[in-house]
Amino acid sequence: MIVKLNRGWEFCKEGKVFSPVSLPHDAMLVERRSPTALSGEAGAFFPSGKYRYQKKLTFSSEELKKDISLLFEGVYRNAEVFVNGIKVGAHKYGYSEFTVSLNGVVRAGENLLEVTADNSLIPNCRWYSGAGIYRPVWLIVSAKDAPKTLRIVTRSTSPAVIEVTADEGAEVEIYDGETLVAKGGAGEFTIPDAKLWSAETPHLYTAVARRGGEELKTTFGIRTVECDPMRGFLINGKRTLLRGGCIHHDNGVLGACSYPDAEERRVRILKEQGFNALRISHNPASRALLDACDKLGMYVMDECFDGWYIPKNYHDYSRDFFEGYKDDLRAMVEKDFDHPCVVMYSVGNEVTETASEKGVKLCGDMRDLLHSLIRPAP
Repeated sequence: MIVKLNRGWEFCKEGKVFSPVSLPHDAMLVERRSPTALSGEAGAFFPSGKYRYQKKLTFSSEELKKDISLLFEGVYRNAEVFVNGIKVGAHKYGYSEFTVSLNGVVRAGENLLEVTADNSLIPNCRWYSGAGIYRPVWLIVSAKDAPKTLRIVTRSTSPAVIEVTADEGAEVEIYDGETLVAKGGAGEFTIPDAKLWSAETPHLYTAVARRGGEELKTTFGIRTVECDPMRGFLINGKRTLLRGGCIHHDNGVLGACSYPDAEERRVRILKEQGFNALRISHNPASRALLDACDKLGMYVMDECFDGWYIPKNYHDYSRDFFEGYKDDLRAMVEKDFDHPCVVMYSVGNEVTETASEKGVKLCGDMRDLLHSLIRPAP
């Protein structure tokens, strides 16, 4: 069972009274702007703050026998998660998603979930960051032997061969719309009369893994990506020029909130204006944005960081970079892996660290980590 937990929350700024809200929620938008706010023009002159969210969760005694977790797509920033007053997780980076296990903490009946976001130290970003739980939250309740892994890699396009990684014993089915086109255990599948994914032909398939009476789904596209020194950048063996632009994560007057309709709208407008590629500046894209790029056909360079350990703003993520960067890179790849729109990754924007031996080594370490996540050793 995977349930979106966007309704029924209460919210307050520290020291204020709770009021009902729905997620995604940009806590900065409840503030009053001031020309003297330290956030400056990048932060739209909003003041900083510490914010609290709470929601009641109810579980049956049967559900307590299963794995229970929460997936937070994005909380800006310095998030802490509590259940019944017990701290169960924390995450400092405001742009990567994270999961918190509730096993052994929740009880049968009613439970109180509390989330805090500390955006009090500013300036901490060179653009409008927003604050609070600005992306969706998911409750995941699954049997102990439910499928946990489902990854798709295109091995060739003529014939179309995909490799499916799934949990041992899982039964895998591949669908083209409602039509079952292949089934079996994890491994290689040849897809008959395959329709390839590209910006011009964004055709999507669905993979389903079943085990223990439960299922895990993912959408994917059949496509290959190559960089050839003589032929250039190739999608499905065809030389492809990227006509791209950079976008930040906010949605204008909606603030930092990520809504599927808003994400699809801006991808559609950019596509209508001749774009076929986007660079996400300068943090991992939301799931909703990647879904829109998959559906409409838009190549994506997903970027993990604005900088590394040298500050660009006094209170930015450089203070916590070494503590969290590996987990943030892992979270980005885990989220992106099955999205055909993601054709490359960036580990940093305009980083000056590479002028030093320490920075060069760090860049190599991050490259190697990404390669291991994308192409794990057999």
